[in-house]
Formats: sequence, C-alpha cells, structure tokens
Amino acid sequence: MSIVIDIHNHIFPDKVVDKAMAALAAAYGAQPLTRPTVTGLLEHMDATGVDAAVICPVATRPDQVASINRWAAGLASERLIPFGALHPADPDCDEQIQFLLGEGIRGVKLQPHFQEFELLAPAALKMLEKLAGRLIVLLHAGQEIKPIESVDPTPQRLLELHQTLPELQLILAHLGGYQMWDQVEEFVVGQDLYMDISYVFNNTSDEQIARIICAHGPERILFGSDFPWQSATEGLAGLERLDLTAQEREAILSANVARLLKF
Repeated sequence: MSIVIDIHNHIFPDKVVDKAMAALAAAYGAQPLTRPTVTGLLEHMDATGVDAAVICPVATRPDQVASINRWAAGLASERLIPFGALHPADPDCDEQIQFLLGEGIRGVKLQPHFQEFELLAPAALKMLEKLAGRLIVLLHAGQEIKPIESVDPTPQRLLELHQTLPELQLILAHLGGYQMWDQVEEFVVGQDLYMDISYVFNNTSDEQIARIICAHGPERILFGSDFPWQSATEGLAGLERLDLTAQEREAILSANVARLLKF
C-alpha cells in the first residue's frame, strides 16, 4: 500500500473556525465536508487513508501573518506538515520569512483573490523574489469555486510569473488552473514547475486530467484534496481510474512531495 501525502489542506484554530467557515462558505458557495480543525482533519485522514497532510494557511490581511505563522509552526508533527502564510502588504514580511525558515517550514500558500493582491504587481513580485531558492510557493491557480469575474492567476499569467522568476519553486494548485484546463494545456504543461491535483477530479474529465499529467510529467504532479472542500477519497479514486503505472501513481501520492520537501 502506497504512502499518501496530501499537499493541500486548510484548517483553522478552534476559536475562529466557525467564523472562518461562515465567511468562506459565503465566498466559495460550498459547504465544508466537516469542521476543519486539527481534530477534524486527522479524523478525515484516518477515514480516507492519508498518512500525512500539508497545512496551507492563508492570511487575508497583513496583520494576520505573524499569528497565523506562530499557530502553524506549532502544528508540526509526523502527520501534519505546516506551510506558512505571507502577504505582500505586510511591513514585517522579511521578518516573517526568517521566522518560517528558522522553524524549518518549507513553503507558503498564497491566494491572490482572497488576499486582494495582483500576482504580477511590484509588491508581490518583490516578496516572491525573496522566496526564490528559499521557500516553495503553493499558489492558487485559475477560477474560484464560486466563479469570479476577473481571474488574476490565469495559466498565461502564471507562465509569465514563472518566466519572470524562474528560480521560484512553484506548485500550481488545481492542476495548473481550476476550470481553465484548456489554457493549462496551452501555457503551463511542460514548464519546470509542479502542479497538484486538488479539487480536480469530477470537475473536469478524467481524459483531460490524464492528458495533462502525462504531458507535464507524473514526476511533477502532487496529490492534494483541498480539504475541507473535497474529500481525499475523490482524488484517490480518480487517480486509480487513470491509466498510470504503479510507479507513477506512487510518485504522485508521496514520492514527488517527499523529494520536493526533502524528507
């Protein structure tokens, strides 16, 4: 049985989870599978066969960054792997980068729409340049679950970011661009970056998913669920449906992320 590492999960401290879920449910137009706390995630992992999960906090305001990072750093365990949060408008961004590095945290999660910044704006590029060669960036890509009119991290703009900062280690969520997979095939496939498969299965065809994975290279694909918005069961079942070798499936489930995060 392959080890399963889920690269894409969202949880919240117990004291703010209900407020956060109300806001996110309104924004996403979706309901969480379960209460997304440490306990809720661990129970979900046990039920679905996930061995380890990367926690992906997002700071919607600059003044949230430091407290989120202290909380995230304290979650580190054999089963929970915290990423950090950053915001380009945070005046203490350099200090927070140093804090994350000092805590042994390997990456950060960014989501331009909810953080209200433009991916290629000078402040964002300045922050991202500081992360190149130091911290991995797991970046929301494509449309939102509840469609928005103006999408910033389109596959074409993500390619521009990659070409502007080629040393920046990127993981593009949702197979390179949620609900923009035709553009992923045009602009992103084959580039030297990673993509996760969170919230992808049952949102586009298995044929397109397989085509993107094979063209991009299974060695640059990471398993993810986007908990609490989709169950790991859907991703695991979807991956099983694809015509992949056992070695390719194992790489996607754990070997690729283990190599990337150096553990």
